[in-house]
Amino acid sequence: MKLFAITLLLISNFAFTQVTIVIHEKTGYEGKEDFADRSAKILAEVINSEKFKAAILNGTFTEKNELTNQQVYDLIMQAHELNGPGGTDKVIDLRVRTMSAQVDGKKWMRWCRPGSAVRTIGKDGGGTGIVATCPQHLTIWANRNDVARLAGHYAHEYMHILGFSHLKKKSTSLVYKVGNIVEQLIRNGF
Repeated sequence: MKLFAITLLLISNFAFTQVTIVIHEKTGYEGKEDFADRSAKILAEVINSEKFKAAILNGTFTEKNELTNQQVYDLIMQAHELNGPGGTDKVIDLRVRTMSAQVDGKKWMRWCRPGSAVRTIGKDGGGTGIVATCPQHLTIWANRNDVARLAGHYAHEYMHILGFSHLKKKSTSLVYKVGNIVEQLIRNGF
């Protein structure tokens, strides 16, 4: 009986292996590192939740690389990064930085301004796997302790790292919708 119980425990742990998140680098986050860690922690909780799973499996998305919703969910849960240095499967490996005029150019910094017509909050790093966040938005979110917003941003940019884009209608794309799902689940107490 004891062997059966141990075997059952091992099987159930294997079947429900959860994804973890590791932030390997935080460049330009001076004083906001803890806020980033808290946002990543709640992002992991959301991604491992049944409500997130249901939202992905039952959602309507464009630009999902001809994958089914189940395949998209499985890809997220596998956490095998296609862009950047990657890391261990089942671990969402994030490398984050704030944007700057020196690295990203003045155009991007204009787009980062709150209220700009472009409404940029960050970018995926162009295949480097490094998530770039507008420093103005990071400061606003940190001051408001808005972990939902940063977690949603990380989820959005992570979908790029998994190989998805939003070249057509942004609002219906998988990338945007996953970020919105994460943010809303956090706000609603998933």
